[in-house]
Amino acid sequence: MWMVSPSLLCDQHLLGEHNELHKHRWTFVKKHRKDGYIKNNCIEPESMAARHEELVAEMKSRGFNHRSPYEQPDISYLPDEHRRYRVDTESSLEELYRRCEKCRGKS
Repeated sequence: MWMVSPSLLCDQHLLGEHNELHKHRWTFVKKHRKDGYIKNNCIEPESMAARHEELVAEMKSRGFNHRSPYEQPDISYLPDEHRRYRVDTESSLEELYRRCEKCRGKS
């Protein structure tokens, strides 16, 4: 989860993050831990449903179809510090721009 404004994402990163949200949902349903994702500044468990809606709004504004609703899974099994973790969006944006010329061009 980049957690930056979806308007800053190129199409590939926008659709990729949307896909990842759905993949992560099933790992939460299976009650898998997310230590590595938290350590690497990659996920905000409590923000998954809200982030999905932000991404979907941007997808629709770009003319993409969307047919995959998202239901926030139960994450109460996670430690508080993991459940409430917030992505450092400044470093996330720096990494995104380092990796993707198309995203850099949208800023």
